[in-house]
Amino acid sequence: MISVIVPYKDAEQWIGRCCESLARQDGDFEFLIINDRSEDSGPDIVMSYAKMDSRFRQMDNRRGAGVSGARNTGLDAAAGEHITFLDADDEMLPDAFRTFTEVIRDGANIYQFNHLRYYTRIRKEVLKYTNDGGIITLPDLPVHWFGVWNKLFNADFLRDVRFDEELQYGEDGLFVLGCLRKDGRIFHARKNATTVRHRFDNAGSLTKVKGRPDVLKYLDKYRKLLDTDASEDLKRAVCMELSRLWSTLAEDYTGAE
Repeated sequence: MISVIVPYKDAEQWIGRCCESLARQDGDFEFLIINDRSEDSGPDIVMSYAKMDSRFRQMDNRRGAGVSGARNTGLDAAAGEHITFLDADDEMLPDAFRTFTEVIRDGANIYQFNHLRYYTRIRKEVLKYTNDGGIITLPDLPVHWFGVWNKLFNADFLRDVRFDEELQYGEDGLFVLGCLRKDGRIFHARKNATTVRHRFDNAGSLTKVKGRPDVLKYLDKYRKLLDTDASEDLKRAVCMELSRLWSTLAEDYTGAE
C-alpha cells in the first residue's frame, strides 16, 4: 500500500480538485488528508470524499501548527509500505499508482519522478525536470531534489525522519536533506514517469510570499548542517542551496521599494 499525505488549510478553492484526482486512482492507496485548523468549507469537502471512498482519512493536525506539523501527523499515522506527499492545490495524475509500482525495487529508499508544471497566470503546462533515470548520488543531485511532492519514500526508512515544525518555509528541503544524510542516493524514474500536476503561480518572490524572517530562519537551519558530522558531499549540496537562496534574497532586497 502507498500512503499519500495531503496537508491543507483554508483550501476550499482547490481541495476538491485534489481529492477528485485521488478518488480516480486505481490501486492500493490510503489518502491521509490533514486539516491544519481550516476555517472554511474545506473539511466538509474532504468529508464528502471520505464518505464515498474508504481510502480517504480526514485527520486533524495533532502536531505544531503549519504544514510541517500536518505532514508529521500524517507520517505518524501512515500504514503504507511507501509514502508520498501532495499539496492541496496540486493533482495526482491518473496513472500514478502504476508509475510508482513500476519503479519500486529492493534497496531503494528515495524515488524521484518528473512532474507537469501548470503556470496558472499564463495557463500553460510543461513537463519539468526530466532525467535519464537510474540512481543519482549526492554529488549529482537531480534538479528539484528539495521537493517532497515529486518523491516516493520507503516508509521504514522514514521512521526517524520528520519535518522541522519551526519552519513555515523550506521544510521540504530540510526534510529531504535529513533523508540524504541516511542514504545519499535518489532513484530517478524514466523520463516519461510523471505523477503530479504541480500548480505554480510565478507572481511574487519567495521572500515576498513567505516573508524574509521565514527565509532567514531556513537559511540558518541550513547553515547549522555545515557544523554536523554530515558527509562532505551533503555539505557541498547544502552550500549550493545556500548560495542559491542568498542570491534570491539579495535580488529581492535590491528590487524592494
